[in-house]
Amino acid sequence: MSKRIALTDFLEVDHVDLSDFCRSVKFNSEHAQEDVSGFNSSGRDEYLAGRTTQSLEAEFFGSYGSGEVHQTLYELHRDKSTFPIKWRPNQNAGASATNPELRANVQLLTYSPGATRGEVDAFSATFTCADSTGFVFYET
Repeated sequence: MSKRIALTDFLEVDHVDLSDFCRSVKFNSEHAQEDVSGFNSSGRDEYLAGRTTQSLEAEFFGSYGSGEVHQTLYELHRDKSTFPIKWRPNQNAGASATNPELRANVQLLTYSPGATRGEVDAFSATFTCADSTGFVFYET
């Protein structure tokens, strides 16, 4: 298995390629831990996986031009829209077994751009699953 340096990732939000405005991306999938312990001779706890929460967090550079970050994200947040998102490690190749593409229908529940004097204008956005399909990795 080869290692990689993240340089050519692809991120598409509501059919808009925001790859050039994104500097980090992180997928999170977490199952709630449900205690189903009963009385038993060992006294050990027993758990089952419960509800699943999934999200994709991206850090964007503040950009306010046509077809850029603010114009794309703010309207989706303001209108409480459900929209598609895609991420894959290499934008120069299609989805495959070695370049899986993560897809989901999501919502942007919080929108909070900002800036600090003298620093790079960047902010995080967390995209939360909006339907029961959840995030799925596709290979074709």
